[in-house]
Amino acid sequence: MSGRFRRRSNLKKALATEAINDLHHVMKKSNEQSLSDASARLILRIGKKHGARMKNYSGIAICRSCKLAMVPGRNSTVRIRSKSIKYTCGVCGRTKTMGPSFRG
Repeated sequence: MSGRFRRRSNLKKALATEAINDLHHVMKKSNEQSLSDASARLILRIGKKHGARMKNYSGIAICRSCKLAMVPGRNSTVRIRSKSIKYTCGVCGRTKTMGPSFRG
């Protein structure tokens, strides 16, 4: 019986990963801030429930405190320092730093 449960769990995680990728595509292509913010909240909710993550990083970060899509130039600032990238949320002011091991 436990093998069956494990397969179902892997299927749910695969479906969650696919949903996260679709939502990330919507968030990336949308010009409307409210649609980007709603998809960012859904990405965080699905990721927390199923343990699924985005596979690759492609330019848009999500603020973990206010749960909004941080689009560079629209509602966040990006600073590139030596060997690190620093994102600052324009709404709450929280910073996210990606260090020297970051590959983008």
